[in-house]
Amino acid sequence: MNSFKELAYQILKEAGKPLHSKEITKIALDHGWLKTAGKTPEATMNAQLVVDINSKKDKSRFVKTAPSTFGLNPEYKELQKVKEAEKEEKKYTISKNVSSKQKGDIAEARIAELITLYGDTTLSCYKPISDDEGIDLIVKRKESLKTMYIQIKSRFGDNPDDIFTATVKASSVVDRYSMALIFCFFDTEQGDLWDYVWFVPAPDFLKMSNKLQGGRMLGFVAGRKRKESNKWDEYLINKRDLANKIFNQMNRL
Repeated sequence: MNSFKELAYQILKEAGKPLHSKEITKIALDHGWLKTAGKTPEATMNAQLVVDINSKKDKSRFVKTAPSTFGLNPEYKELQKVKEAEKEEKKYTISKNVSSKQKGDIAEARIAELITLYGDTTLSCYKPISDDEGIDLIVKRKESLKTMYIQIKSRFGDNPDDIFTATVKASSVVDRYSMALIFCFFDTEQGDLWDYVWFVPAPDFLKMSNKLQGGRMLGFVAGRKRKESNKWDEYLINKRDLANKIFNQMNRL
């Protein structure tokens, strides 16, 4: 059942001019919008609009223009616009107290979710019980012994157009296609991973990465805007295609 005030608002909005409470009530009754057991619906309509104006003042949707005559409050629409603008302008930021380890765990969990959600039930994800350096996620193909070992490097920030940089211990990367590295950016404004990730098989990473500290560390530097000069472009994929990429990589094993 529609309330008196809601019906009055819709009727006045459609009329585009003030109306007497009796006329508002008549329109509502004639259209079958108002269902009431009361004997004096006109009086109820008038009373509810008066109470709304007196209690809410300038924030009421209605204004009284003459005895028992009501129109729409022009300032109410402006108030709604301000509220909507404030809602749109509100920005959320992640807690400053989130540690580097927690950020890493969050990124790894999101990657596991993507593989599970888009893996068409063919892939299972496991996190090593022990903190094996270099292995953040184990992905197994169901009904098969084929397994991929994934190392994940993430960066958190609010500008997806920044350059992505990461360093990896050379000793943590095995020169086998059963291992791959995933580089992902977590957009702190969106509260989620950027739409694209880099999926790099370990042998390719060992060949193409920058050798640092006498080869003990390996560097990854990539722009998040595709450029012909960016050697990592061919490894940049939509995050929803990650499961398919892993599946294809397993076919090479």
